[in-house]
Amino acid sequence: MSSIAYVTDRQMIEFHRLNGNAGINFWRPSIGKRFTDFHSGDLLFFLAKGTELKHSKEKGIIGYGRFTESEQLSFRQMWGRYSTLNGYATESGLKEAILRVAKSKNLPPRLSCLHLKDVVFFQAPVYLSELGIKISNNIESFTYLDKDDPEVTTRILLKANEIGIDAWTSAVSPTNPTATVFDDDLARHLIQLKASRIPKLGSEREQTKGSKYLTHYLKEHPEYQWLDASHQELFKFKSEGIELISCEVCLKQDMWVRWVHQVGKEHILKAEAQIIPGFEGKHLKFYLLCEPIMLEVWNEALKPYPLELMLVV
Repeated sequence: MSSIAYVTDRQMIEFHRLNGNAGINFWRPSIGKRFTDFHSGDLLFFLAKGTELKHSKEKGIIGYGRFTESEQLSFRQMWGRYSTLNGYATESGLKEAILRVAKSKNLPPRLSCLHLKDVVFFQAPVYLSELGIKISNNIESFTYLDKDDPEVTTRILLKANEIGIDAWTSAVSPTNPTATVFDDDLARHLIQLKASRIPKLGSEREQTKGSKYLTHYLKEHPEYQWLDASHQELFKFKSEGIELISCEVCLKQDMWVRWVHQVGKEHILKAEAQIIPGFEGKHLKFYLLCEPIMLEVWNEALKPYPLELMLVV
C-alpha cells in the first residue's frame, strides 16, 4: 500500500467537512506529475495550505480519503458529474478556484480528477515534524509518505487517534461512518506493520508463485485489496472486522515447517489485533490459499485452528 500527502486548500477541505461529504472529487488543474505507485484503497492525506506553523511554515495534515480511481475530465464534465463534491458551492466559485491555482486566464482543457471515498477529517492538524518526518515546505503537488519508511502512515494515524477525529461529518451525515472508517484504517495499517515484522519463509520463486495465485484470486474477488507492497496478503474490511488471505507454496518436505509458521503468524496477529485502538469486539479472519497436496495434508491438522484453507485455481 502507498500513502500520499497532497497539497490542498484548507477552505476547500473545510467545505467538504461542513457539508458532511464522505466522498469527494479531488481535482488538480493539469495532469502534471503522474502517480507511479498509487492504487485503489491507498490513502491520500490533505496537506493543507492555511495550516502553516509560524516558526517553520510547515503545513499540517487535516484528514484523508481512500483513493478509488482517477480520470481526466473537462470543466463542464467535472461540474456536471460532481457538482458541489468538487469542493465549492457554485460553478463560478469552482471556476475561480481553478483559474487561481492554474495561474492562467483560461481553464485547462482537461482536469485530473482523483475520486476519494470514506473521507475522514481530524480535529486538529497533524504536523509530520512532530513524528520525526521531514518533507520539504516547497512541495507543489504531492509526495509519497511511505517510500523510505513503511511506518509513516501508521504513525500519522496513531497521532490522529490521539488528537481525535472530527465528529461533524457524521453529525450532518448520519450515513457516514467516519469513526468506523478511521478505526478500520488504523487497524489495517497496524496489522500490516506487525505482519511485515514476521519473517517470510520460502524462496523468491515460491513467493512469486504465491503472489500470482493471489493476483488471480483478486481478479475474481475485486472487493479485496493488497495488504502491502510485498503482494503476499490480501485483505477486506467487513462489519465484524478484517479478513486476511495468504498463500503458501512450498516443497513437500517443507510443508510442516510452513504449517507451524502459518499457525504462529495467525496467533501473533490475532493477539496484536486485540490491543489495537477501536478494534475491540472485532475479529481477524484468516484464509490460506494452497496447492492440492498441501490441502490434503493440512486439512486434518488445521481443524483445531481458525485458519481456513482454500484450493488455488
